[in-house]
Formats: sequence, C-alpha cells, structure tokens
Amino acid sequence: MTDAAKMPDAPSSEGNAVVTLKDAKKSFGSNQVLKGISLEVYQGDVLAIIGPSGGGKSTLLRCLTLLETLDGGDLRYGDLIVCEENASGRAVYGGKSTIASAKTRFGLVFQDFNLFPHFSVLKNVTDALISVQKMPKEQALDRGRELLAKMGLEGKEDMVPCELSGGQQQRVAIARALAMNPQVLYFDEPTSALDPELTREVLKVIRELAAEHMTMVIVTHEMSFARDVADKLIFMDGGQVVERGRASEVIDSPKHDRTKAFLSGYQLQ
Repeated sequence: MTDAAKMPDAPSSEGNAVVTLKDAKKSFGSNQVLKGISLEVYQGDVLAIIGPSGGGKSTLLRCLTLLETLDGGDLRYGDLIVCEENASGRAVYGGKSTIASAKTRFGLVFQDFNLFPHFSVLKNVTDALISVQKMPKEQALDRGRELLAKMGLEGKEDMVPCELSGGQQQRVAIARALAMNPQVLYFDEPTSALDPELTREVLKVIRELAAEHMTMVIVTHEMSFARDVADKLIFMDGGQVVERGRASEVIDSPKHDRTKAFLSGYQLQ
C-alpha cells in the first residue's frame, strides 16, 4: 500500500481534518529522515505510528509539534496553514502568530515526562494556563485539580515530581497536556521509560481518553495496545510509510513483507 493511499473507510473521517500533513520531507545533513510522508487525522481518531528505531517516527512527531521544521511539504491544523511548499520545493512557514496559534491546537506527552522538577505537581499542570493562557489563578487551580483527579492523582497536588513514581509522573504530564484543551494529543513512546506495572497504569489512562473520543497520535512500541486502542495505524521504515490501514488489520494481517518481518518479533496477546 502506498503512502498516498487513503485510510480505509472510517466513520470519523468526515469533515475537515484536525491535522493534515502532505509530502513531508526532512533531512539532517545528507541523511533524509522523512521521505514524503502524508497523513490526515480527524476528530476522534486514534492513530498509532509503529516501526523500527531510526525509521523516522520521532522526527515525524517533532515536525508535527513544531520542535523541528520541515524541509518540504505542507502542514495544516484544521484551516490554519502552518507551512506550505513553494515552487522550489521548500516548506515556507507562517509568521509568529501562525506558529503561536498552531501550538494552541495540540498537546505533547514526552517519553521522559519533561516536568519541572522544582514545581509542585499542581503547578506543573497549571503554570501554562496562568502564564500563557492568562486564565484566572483560581479557575486554573480548579482545572488542574480536576485533571489530576481524573488521572488518579488526587492528594498528590503538593508533591514534587521526584516524590512520584514514573507512571505517576507520566500521568501528571498527560494532565498538563490536557489542561490546554488541545484538539489533538501527541504521545512519543509514553511508556518507554516505565516498567511493565507502571506501563499498564499509563496505558489505562490512554485507553480511557480513547473511550472519550480524544483525538490522539501515538508513537508506540506496544503492539497489543496499538491494535486494541488505535483505530488507524501506519508502519514506518526508512523514512517512509510502508503500510497503513485499520490498526487491527495491519497488526493481525499485515500485507507488506517488511511489516510482517517487523511484527514477527512481538508476542501479541
């Protein structure tokens, strides 16, 4: 299946896409890491991105979240044009206001939590609400407490990150991302730094968000989780999309030999 192929029929793929990426290219020196990646994410989609290390997954996520800039291609958040490829094939980005607006439309959960170690749990969640969104402090604190309770962290508000387990820290990071009310939530291998028990804690939270129809893009090495929670999936290797489709179909019945070889190394439950 080619990268230009559309995802199979999906009821969520109606109306305008929340995220549209077209023919994305990115190189570091002579190493072309993304070789013309295209994808669309619609409201309520849960898209899993899988593939071997070095296949371009994290670079793709960094470009989608504006931590890296594309060399070529188009990126849109809804009707907001973040960058467009010009006649010479170079991605031209919008100005500061465009980038600032784009950043309000997504949240990102890193694999290593990225919490402020000197902030309390509650301040980690509410700081951007107060300093960036200018939300009244009491309203922000109420929002933060509500989200921490949703993450199963009620009573932990005054602790600092080092007093929490890795799974609890990741749940604080998820609460922080949700606090900004993003249209789409990105996860970059959210359980890679966790042991199996803590991994289950975090995956349970993501399952609950999926059940609430939160739009998510998840780079993951948890194949059983991807099959059970994601409705769409792309398999990347060598900077290209090798195969895409419904998550359960790609994982249980991959069509491409490279996908089959990759998945053969996993014990699927």
